[in-house]
Amino acid sequence: MSKNPLYAAFQHQVRSRPDAAALLLDSSSNAACKCSWRALSMVVDLAAARIARLVNAATNRRCITHSSHNGDADIVIALASMKLGLTEAPLDSRIEMTELRRRRSYLDGIWIDDRFKDQIASELIEARGRSSTDESADTLCSSPANDSRLGKSRQPTEKVSLILWTSGTTKEPLAVQLSAKSLHANAAAKLKAVPQKQSDLRLTMLPLSHAYARTCDFGTWLLSGCTLAVCIGYQNMVRRLKDLQPNLINTVPAVASRLLRENPDNLENLRLLGCGGAPLDPISFMEWNARRVTVIQGYGLTEAGPVISSATPTNAMPGLVGEPVEGWEIAIKQGQLFVRGPHVMLGYCGQQESTQKRMTKDGWLATGDLVERDHKTQQLRILGRVDDVIVLASGRKIYPAAIERDIEQIDGVQHALLHNGVNLELWLNLEAETDCATVRREALRVLNTRPATHNCTIHFFQPALSIKAGELTAKETIRRGRIIEQRLSNYAGS
Repeated sequence: MSKNPLYAAFQHQVRSRPDAAALLLDSSSNAACKCSWRALSMVVDLAAARIARLVNAATNRRCITHSSHNGDADIVIALASMKLGLTEAPLDSRIEMTELRRRRSYLDGIWIDDRFKDQIASELIEARGRSSTDESADTLCSSPANDSRLGKSRQPTEKVSLILWTSGTTKEPLAVQLSAKSLHANAAAKLKAVPQKQSDLRLTMLPLSHAYARTCDFGTWLLSGCTLAVCIGYQNMVRRLKDLQPNLINTVPAVASRLLRENPDNLENLRLLGCGGAPLDPISFMEWNARRVTVIQGYGLTEAGPVISSATPTNAMPGLVGEPVEGWEIAIKQGQLFVRGPHVMLGYCGQQESTQKRMTKDGWLATGDLVERDHKTQQLRILGRVDDVIVLASGRKIYPAAIERDIEQIDGVQHALLHNGVNLELWLNLEAETDCATVRREALRVLNTRPATHNCTIHFFQPALSIKAGELTAKETIRRGRIIEQRLSNYAGS
């Protein structure tokens, strides 16, 4: 029997509400095809049996890896891995192929291919018609835990339930090891801050191979017993919205603003819009508020499971990311936030030196982020990254994040990056068919409000930044270090 507390939450839903809708499957014939908790459990048992056979046939490997497309099969693989007590390491299918291969080789796990997933998808469609009295496939599942070869493995230890990669916003991505206990504690803390009901429908459009969706969508779904529908990206979300009326969506600022502009169907029941990765601009925040949708902003990082702080439905305010969720101790030293608590990672996989640089022996994690407490509310306000501070020749320090956020409020600007090259430069990533001259005028107006940026020059990224090129994270935020290295290191100015 699995000791994973999130899997125990899944089993609780299966026992107490077997015929309630767990998933709305993304079927080509029916985009809102209901799958009960019982039916889902039966398919998880079948998948777990096949995975157990793969593990028992392998030598010294207990890590399951696969290319995650945010499909229904990815949910099943996650639950099957938890059932077996294995380590799951989902890889975002959208990253560049060389990086995908590097991560797969680095982890050296047992690979779950698309044929395996296609079989799961077929079984989900077949199982949904079975009643709660049908025999479970659980008897077919043999655990790999007794395989003596695993004890000598160079793979993650049994404490590691999940490996997720950092976004690589400022440095190259690292593989973060998270325990079942920390994942459960973080999801429970998030759910306490932002309660949801069994009657809610949650639509997930962020990658389950990253910490935000893995905890705030997948984890809270298991604990709350609401209904889940999954997809990836804006266009797939709009497609699924034709058949669904969700109450809960987690997304990123660019998508939250785009939803306001394009106003797709079936958002009438939306109650909570989680927004992470970067702050949502105040105008968009208030526009959602006018629609009676509460924007929940939070803050965290993969190494923290990821949620460190979260607004609640009663205290959400633009520009703030809430108070620390239950379980965290925090300390602010020279502006940088440090945290300690049950949610923190076990360490970076195969990177002991990097782990020691990030964590103290007594458990304090350096977030690398500059923060301050709001005097009125005591909520956290994120000021920027410690590593991103720009020091001009005059000695003046510039924190680029605040300036970039202001620039990104200009219509047509998707991303802004302030870089100190030959001179101080502002680089802009624009939406298609945006008028550059208009954007340049508006950007200059913003820059001229600050003495330190009066002489900043403006440039445009050509071609546009992309996830595939490794220049944007899965949440579509900029990977500053990669962009500077690939695009700006040899730029001589103009």
